[in-house]
Amino acid sequence: MNNKFSVKDYYCVYNDFDTSKRIKELHNLYLPLLGNDAISLYTFFGSKMLSDKNLSKSYLHYDILDNLGLSDNKFLIARKKLEALGLIQSLYFDNNGIGQFIYKIKEALSFEEFFNTPVLAKLLENTLGSNNYSDLVNYYSLDKVSFKSFEDISAKFSDVFRLENLNDFSFDYITSKSVNGPNFDEYFFDFDKLNFYLANSYLTDVISDPEVKNRILGLAHIYKMTPEDMSSAIEKSVEISNGASEININVLSDYIAQLNVNVRKQEVPTLDRMINKNLVGEKEEQLTEDEKFAKEVDNTNFVEYLNKQVGIVLSKIDAKNIEELQSKYNFPTGVLNILLEYSIKQSGKNSIPHINYIDKIASTWSAQKLFGAKDAIDFVRANRNQKNKAFSTNKSPQKSYSNNRKSNHAPFPEYLQNRQNSFNQSKKEEDRVVTKEDEDTFKDLMKVLYNKGDV
Repeated sequence: MNNKFSVKDYYCVYNDFDTSKRIKELHNLYLPLLGNDAISLYTFFGSKMLSDKNLSKSYLHYDILDNLGLSDNKFLIARKKLEALGLIQSLYFDNNGIGQFIYKIKEALSFEEFFNTPVLAKLLENTLGSNNYSDLVNYYSLDKVSFKSFEDISAKFSDVFRLENLNDFSFDYITSKSVNGPNFDEYFFDFDKLNFYLANSYLTDVISDPEVKNRILGLAHIYKMTPEDMSSAIEKSVEISNGASEININVLSDYIAQLNVNVRKQEVPTLDRMINKNLVGEKEEQLTEDEKFAKEVDNTNFVEYLNKQVGIVLSKIDAKNIEELQSKYNFPTGVLNILLEYSIKQSGKNSIPHINYIDKIASTWSAQKLFGAKDAIDFVRANRNQKNKAFSTNKSPQKSYSNNRKSNHAPFPEYLQNRQNSFNQSKKEEDRVVTKEDEDTFKDLMKVLYNKGDV
């Protein structure tokens, strides 16, 4: 089980179909099995805007956790549930220590495909109860009447039409039909042993069909069947059709369920009971105070951050200049916020410095791999330590003649510590009184920034 994942890893979504077309199936079939977190994650991936290559742009995993309100562990469980039931495929690439994921969305099964997949049908019935499951099948099944008592006498293509050079035509598409569904591990079940047991009854041909084989594999997973037990169940579910032996999957599924639940007194299997305890039992990583503060900074846009944290109301010109600066260096929100506050403290004034002053600092920061507020904080801290070390080893340190010169020694610890100490506490009254004019300017600025009307 691959647990590679960091909130700083990038991800993009590949999707080549419209997920909204299967919204009823997701809510009626998959939601009871997987839970709200997994389905919300699937629909969130499906809502991403795509390029003409069916690929979204790259995002940090912060984007998922913050929008869906998931912790790292809850996201990992939801993602793995989707992978296990064949709803997404996760691809990973290590790019010089920076993870890049591609989440390839796979189409949910239709009602008919789902009901004809015994492992999923049985799990859903166990989860909903027989009455609710029967109502669902009756309402959504395509088979409104039963044809089980009838023999199929329809003519085959070769019975009606004759081809001169049959080998020139390919019929691979008939047997190579792609089937979505659970992502089972074939090594879990030994088909060689099953063939050995079935050979005594001359029934090895009944499991030659890949689709039948996949259904047997599913039943073996949820009921933990051995090859010997499965061979006995298959013998009791074989029917003769047109002179050939075929497995009646419904009979096989019912027999195995009765054997395990009524005879062996096992619990009725559901996905909640079957989930890997090591996965859900992982202790959620506790955030330090630094990480909590950094996460708050990452999720606050620069206009709000400067207004609420520093007490500055930006002019439209300053806001536009900062937006252009962010686009120029492609800084994440958290990095930009720390950069702006650092620039203000370095300038020695309680106002936004000239954009050229900020740009000079930003050009230095752009050479670093800064993906969030915590990276920016660590970078400033490292610079501070380096300057302090250089200052302490200098035998004749230069005298500072102004308060502004003193501030060049990265006053990061003081102002950041003050921010951190007040984190999650009731905010004291600001020294600066924000006037009605300031509030109106702030609202106008937010409209320009987001271009979405009133905030």
